[in-house]
Amino acid sequence: MNGASTAAARQTVGARLRHLRLDRGLTLEAVAAETGSSAPTLSRMERGQAPFDRAFLSRLLTLYGITDPYQQEALISVAVGRREPGWWDQTVPLEETVLWHHEQAATLIRTYATHFVPDLLRTPEYEQAVQRAVQFPTPPGEVTLAKAENLRRRQESRRARLWAVIEETVLRRPLGGDVAAHVRQLDELLKASREPDITLQILPADSAFLPPEPFTVLRLPDQQVIVFHRFGGEELGDLREHERYGLLLDQLAGVARTPAESALMLAAIRDQLREGT
Repeated sequence: MNGASTAAARQTVGARLRHLRLDRGLTLEAVAAETGSSAPTLSRMERGQAPFDRAFLSRLLTLYGITDPYQQEALISVAVGRREPGWWDQTVPLEETVLWHHEQAATLIRTYATHFVPDLLRTPEYEQAVQRAVQFPTPPGEVTLAKAENLRRRQESRRARLWAVIEETVLRRPLGGDVAAHVRQLDELLKASREPDITLQILPADSAFLPPEPFTVLRLPDQQVIVFHRFGGEELGDLREHERYGLLLDQLAGVARTPAESALMLAAIRDQLREGT
């Protein structure tokens, strides 16, 4: 990275460290005592005015409760100059930063959706409805708008081929009872199904094979495969640790409707809902 990029990277990492420290309720003096550093040095790091050491940064992150190796590497890779910071590194929660970083770098994204339309295929109003549906009490409008804007940027930044298997029940469920908004979402899914870099399949509601939770598998340019799943909590891992997810995707693709059949089924569901409005 050049000088400007290095400065931007240091400022991004420093701001994130300060946020993590304050979130843990720690003072600079307490962190200095725990790590054998000094408060002035830590302050310069948080202001982006000092270089970062990989080992020391890992110790800091562990102290701040960030022990997941993927989350640590997401920040360390910026700090040591392995990659330039992206827009997702600024204010997005670190666990989401990890997923989004891999998402932007991926060459292929395969996803299985059980509760909602997959993130990268949602309309802004559908994304806001999702945010209202999954949180109680309902978040303020500016929060749902910000989530929708972040999603829009992710969608525009996607370069990977996208292959999605969606349960039929997702397509028949208007969130919040807003059928008109749901029909607009189905219209967008139909458009997406005609894109050359998107494969869309529907898993019928009467299928004998229905995995209970959503997951996503991302293939990176170096052929590394990353799994993001929600079985037992949100988690990232290497496919070698979760081989069953690759097998699940192959099985899902085999039992789901073909892309051509899925497009016809999607249009039929949309028309049924439209006629009922």
